[in-house]
Amino acid sequence: MEIRQLRHFATVSRLASFSAAAKELNLTQPALSKSIRVLEENIGAPLFERGPNGVQLTVFGERLKNYADLLLSLANEAIDEIDALRGVRKGSLRVGCVAAVLRAIMPSAVLSFQERHPAIDIVVSEGLNDTLIDLLHSGRLDLAVTLRPSGILNPDLEYINLLEEPLLLVCSRTHPLSGLSTVSLSDLSPFGWVVPPRPDPDRLRLDALFVNAGLPKPRMAVETTSVVFQSSMLNATENLSYLTESSLRAQMHSGAALAALPLNVPTWMRTTCATYRRQSVARPTVNAFLRHCAEICAMMKSRETR
Repeated sequence: MEIRQLRHFATVSRLASFSAAAKELNLTQPALSKSIRVLEENIGAPLFERGPNGVQLTVFGERLKNYADLLLSLANEAIDEIDALRGVRKGSLRVGCVAAVLRAIMPSAVLSFQERHPAIDIVVSEGLNDTLIDLLHSGRLDLAVTLRPSGILNPDLEYINLLEEPLLLVCSRTHPLSGLSTVSLSDLSPFGWVVPPRPDPDRLRLDALFVNAGLPKPRMAVETTSVVFQSSMLNATENLSYLTESSLRAQMHSGAALAALPLNVPTWMRTTCATYRRQSVARPTVNAFLRHCAEICAMMKSRETR
């Protein structure tokens, strides 16, 4: 089994087409088909089958894909690290981030990093906590910036806390509760909520906040992972949601007419953490980027304590 064959396999799998994959790889279709056939002979099992929408992975192909993604990622990371040892500071960094911290941390961290490492390409993608961790574990991300998960942590991953912030319950400035000197949880019960779906860590803590006070769980009006859609829904309705102070400030800077509710009980703390594979050979690049993230988070914390 060769890395070249795994690249061919991964490309066919991604595009679900031998002709499209051959074009992307700059190969003739017969040459690509032969490469896949040799790989199948080495493995002793078929990897693809014809389907209504092109070629599809067999059960053997599905299993190989998980390993192929990781091996190809490690191969690319190894080349980047060798280049770094040779003094050639180039390469790439793939960062996944949850929507909750995408706007508050990532832009400043990426700009700061690129100023000092202009030859390193950065790809930033957005996703849910669990999805990003799966992508990280399979080698399709180098770093995930997420909400710190509760429960048992994956022993193959390293978790670094970046920022801890209290959550604010928020609404439109025209909301009936906006402008009051204080509000209770029972005051919030009649209103719907715009929040991410379970098992988002903050969503679970919102449920617990109400249940621990002897109240029903909040009524969901809309479930969304989009910060932009969340802001639009809050501005246009009497629904409620939650944001950190930094996220609220960023949304208001973008023109959202939102306000924090003066709740008479404490909410909960959100811990933002950076996660990477312990065995990743991209550690030098990841560590360099983490230093920039830590600097941005320290500045955010300093502003909030003034």
